Amino acid sequence: MKKRYLTLVMALGLLATACEKEYLETSPTNNIDAAAAFSTTKNATAAINGIYRAMVVRYLSSQGHFGHPAMMIILDVMGEDVQINNTSNTWHLPEIRWQAHRSETAVGDQLAYELYYRLIGNANIAIANIDAAAGAQSERNQVKGEALGIRAFSYFNLVQLYGKRYDAAAKPNSQLGVPLVLTPTTEGMPRATVEEIYTQINKDLVDAAALLTSTRSYKSHINLEVIKGFQARVALTQQNWADAAKFAADARKPYTLMSVAQYQEGFSDISNPEWMWGFDHVEDQSEFFGAFHSYISSNYNSTNIRVDPKQINSALYDQIPATDVRSKMWVKTPTTTNSVVPTGGIRVPYLNQKFRLPGTPSTSAMGDIPYMRAAEMYLIEAEAQARQGNATAAATVLFDLVSKRDPSYKLSTKTGTALTDEIMFNRRVELWGEGVRFTDLKRLNLPLNRNNTNANSAVVVLFDVPAGDKQWEFLIPRRELNANKAIVQNPL
Repeated sequence: MKKRYLTLVMALGLLATACEKEYLETSPTNNIDAAAAFSTTKNATAAINGIYRAMVVRYLSSQGHFGHPAMMIILDVMGEDVQINNTSNTWHLPEIRWQAHRSETAVGDQLAYELYYRLIGNANIAIANIDAAAGAQSERNQVKGEALGIRAFSYFNLVQLYGKRYDAAAKPNSQLGVPLVLTPTTEGMPRATVEEIYTQINKDLVDAAALLTSTRSYKSHINLEVIKGFQARVALTQQNWADAAKFAADARKPYTLMSVAQYQEGFSDISNPEWMWGFDHVEDQSEFFGAFHSYISSNYNSTNIRVDPKQINSALYDQIPATDVRSKMWVKTPTTTNSVVPTGGIRVPYLNQKFRLPGTPSTSAMGDIPYMRAAEMYLIEAEAQARQGNATAAATVLFDLVSKRDPSYKLSTKTGTALTDEIMFNRRVELWGEGVRFTDLKRLNLPLNRNNTNANSAVVVLFDVPAGDKQWEFLIPRRELNANKAIVQNPL
């Protein structure tokens, strides 16, 4: 049977990235033995650990394309709020210029496809085999629920990038999405519709919610509240405002917002009470110069951080009140006394200080990575309430969040578009660098607009992209097109 690029991508990584040494030593890493991997719930748990690990390794032999955390950076530099202002370091320049995702052979176009289909393929193996594993039913439920959550999370990322935006006014959304692969297979498949992909995502999340509880051993793993967080994100993207508000409110219940002091600790510690889900960077899994904080932190001692520190959109920053602790996450006029950079690092206006590692400079990239925070759930709930016309409920939720960041903040009396704009402003500030800006612009059918900001024309090149333009779609990678004759390309 002829192997397809898609399914080769999906098959790679289950054993090669599994975290338990005893399992790695009993089977070849280039061959998935599903019977061994899922013969017991203990082995199955090791395999699931491997899937989480596959989220953060380097892909396509590229230092700057380190799995999902790299996608977080890429999707923000493709917006207007995370700025790269130096051409001397070329990492992620093709992405910020909107060139990579429009090239069939570019690493920046292939990364998301390979990454998320690898996660899907391994999740499919888990879902297909876990019911026969020896062990407690609760352990089988845990593994299956996490695998369903990973699959839903991966398809949600894929369909937002390679398909057109979901439009609730145009149901069913018959525009092409991505291949919908639900079982282990080596056959190439055609692209399902955007509507079909979202239907499956929602089904997987409902099924996962029925299997999972709030209990988990590590915050790096998916539990019931994370599933509800996924449901809130998906509902928001589908303009299903009522469900978005409901799921977001449920998801954040067990979590407390950071104090002003905690907010300034560097966004690199998963023990933070506000973090719902993230990558727990343990000592034997360092990616050194190919890691999230090697590219986004203010003080890791890498060439990228020294010569190409990240900056916030000046027009956005200038609206943040001085009394808001978030204003301290960037420095408009940095000096040696008010900003932290590695030795020899340049200080540029609107300098990032949000992501910071212990030490000055830091010689370790071992920072944890926030995949989901309670603050996002407050913002989803507020936005969803506002878009339903529930101004009082929206303003109350927004106050509950922003008053923790700015003690002088007053309950908003705005309504309509003015209230929604205030919520979106806070979303942009709060989630800066956490990978949501490109998809926010796309889901809301807004244009890219980098004008009247501190964007460097020599770096960004592209300042404007109209809403709905074909450039909002990533191209299907050429390797997939060559191997899978059932698939078709997006408009070139």
